[in-house]
Amino acid sequence: MSSKPVKALCFDVFGTVTDWYSFVTREGEKISELTGVDVPWGEFVKKWRIDGYMKALLAISSGEMGIVPTATIHKTKLISLLDEYGLRGLSEAEIDHFNLAWNRLEVWEDVAEGLSMLKENYLILPFSNGDFRCLLDISRHNKLPWDGIISADFFKKVKPDPTIYFDAANLLRLLPQDIMMVACHAQDLQAAKSAGFKTAYVNRPLEYGPGVPPEDKPIPFDFDVASFIELAKILKATF
Repeated sequence: MSSKPVKALCFDVFGTVTDWYSFVTREGEKISELTGVDVPWGEFVKKWRIDGYMKALLAISSGEMGIVPTATIHKTKLISLLDEYGLRGLSEAEIDHFNLAWNRLEVWEDVAEGLSMLKENYLILPFSNGDFRCLLDISRHNKLPWDGIISADFFKKVKPDPTIYFDAANLLRLLPQDIMMVACHAQDLQAAKSAGFKTAYVNRPLEYGPGVPPEDKPIPFDFDVASFIELAKILKATF
């Protein structure tokens, strides 16, 4: 890659920063303890994520629906999943608490140390399709040392819309090549790269739980690492 240093690192959140699968599965197990209903929670949570949130993002990006708060997207799918898996009798407060598990997600074990290392030399910000409140809650819950928050909600569009990366660069008053997108999703990085961003792929083999094959990486990225700590060390040596 170019030897010219970048000035800011933007991070995908769901999967890259946070271990959503493990955390929401554990929260689901608490529901089973409460109701006495045994549920394959790993399956439940992946449906919630893929058939709920991800499908909603596709509908937004295609123009089929407008921007909707993250919690609303999650709750719409949650209500149907509770019925599908026979989880009845939960109070509205219990449903809402479970739904907001996505606002309490916990981070991978390398994140706190890695972000602190990276913050020494770069602006660091989440750049996520999650809405501002969701990102704010996750950041506060985990005491993340961000310099700010960029939500796709600001621009009323979602990644990987090719224009949203330019919007983020404009927000930071930086050129695209001054920014590195950090993510565990090839599609996000491909779109960022096409906009002129530098790219770092962080491998999160357990994002969707154990036994799931890694995704394809159809194009090379500037960096391919196993953790934020490794990325920080490589960037320090490179620049």
